[in-house]
Amino acid sequence: MNDPNGLVYKNGTYHLFYQAGEWPRRWDHATSTDLINWTEHGTKIPAVEPGDTAGISPFSGGAVIDENDTAGFGEDALVAMYTGHHYGDGFDAAGIEDQRVAYSTDNGETVHKYEENPVLPSDVGDWRDPRPLWYESDGNWRMVITRVSPAENRPAGVEIWESSNLKDWEYLSTYESGGEPWETPNLEQLPVEGTDESAWVVSMSAMDPRRVEHHIGCFDGTEFTAEKAIRADHGFDFYAPQYWANTPENRGLYIAWMNNWNYAMETPDNGWQGEMTVPRTISLVDGDDGPEVRQHPASELTEIRQEQLAELSDKQITPSNADQVCSQEASASGPLSGTDVDGRTLEIVATIDPQDADEVGLRVREGDEQASIITYDAANEELRFDRTNAGEFFDEGEYGVADAPLKPLCDGTIELRVFVDRSSVEIFANEGRKTMTNLVFPDWESTGVSLFADGGTATLEHLIAYDLSTES
Repeated sequence: MNDPNGLVYKNGTYHLFYQAGEWPRRWDHATSTDLINWTEHGTKIPAVEPGDTAGISPFSGGAVIDENDTAGFGEDALVAMYTGHHYGDGFDAAGIEDQRVAYSTDNGETVHKYEENPVLPSDVGDWRDPRPLWYESDGNWRMVITRVSPAENRPAGVEIWESSNLKDWEYLSTYESGGEPWETPNLEQLPVEGTDESAWVVSMSAMDPRRVEHHIGCFDGTEFTAEKAIRADHGFDFYAPQYWANTPENRGLYIAWMNNWNYAMETPDNGWQGEMTVPRTISLVDGDDGPEVRQHPASELTEIRQEQLAELSDKQITPSNADQVCSQEASASGPLSGTDVDGRTLEIVATIDPQDADEVGLRVREGDEQASIITYDAANEELRFDRTNAGEFFDEGEYGVADAPLKPLCDGTIELRVFVDRSSVEIFANEGRKTMTNLVFPDWESTGVSLFADGGTATLEHLIAYDLSTES
């Protein structure tokens, strides 16, 4: 699997369509009432196999609930927009891409392709990932699509279109990328906490290098104007995010594909290839330089906590011998010694005061020769994640160490909320100011957790750890 598609909420159910299969790709469907437990419903938008004409693979797109039946498919119909990628006998990255509609009147149980597709024909490629949204100010629809490469009379960037019925669309403007290839766009209006204002956010995936950006600014119904841009996640494995449409209270709820196209097809075979991040929320808070982004795991994730493994306060973290890194000996006398903090599926929330330590951090999925290492470099105010000795596949090459600038909180501490899973580590730092998402492929036996400090002594002000699995 790869990109999340057609994310929409209806009558207590979260719908998640997604890109499935190696090639040609299709839309599969899953639903959940709690964002934790998901029920698979199989393929809903299949590919058209090549015959006398090129086949068509349904690439990424978004969905809405058409409450007022503007499209004529039925009241409260689930209407999806997707890209039709035309291909021959094999994958053709340069194939023509047009925009299409599918709909469901039974909550996604059956999905029908609109018989008059494409609603936006095309004779060029690199034009994809439509995401419609209801624009309340005008009482009609808008849609964002990325033009990855410039075309005749159209620059590259996020295009904005308008429609009254989700079928007939009029081009309005392009938020230009300056030549950088973008894809999988979102356009969301979010309140700015602590004010009576709101701001618009364009979130998209930049293809070189692979990353996601949030561009914050103004949207007047025709044009988007950015005031600032920030990186959404500083790990290697966070891409193609999409927001759920129609959520109560405009939660800013979204999810991303946890992988990277630069190596996605070569990752180890664990019985799957591709997975989603945990659902997270994005919010805006008032800052000195305009709205600032905060990201948090969806509140529902507290429900997957099983046994509380430990809770510690006011513990010293003393320097450790460098030769003990990635060994079980490293934790023999540390603050977690004698606790039950160990496992493959964990949530760890820790507040650490670096004090006079140069570096302080946390090792997870630790074994005799392995560890996934989260380090805070106090001198350089930098958060790092090192997976060069985290198991197979990753090494000291280009994708071994991820980093992010991170200033301490006003009291000098750093706060980490870490989700450890069988093949991933997701970090939310300093109350959601920075996030970092990375795959790891450790040995099954690598389950240890330890704290460390180098160059001085740090204080563990508080730590609480939970097991997230009922399995042994």
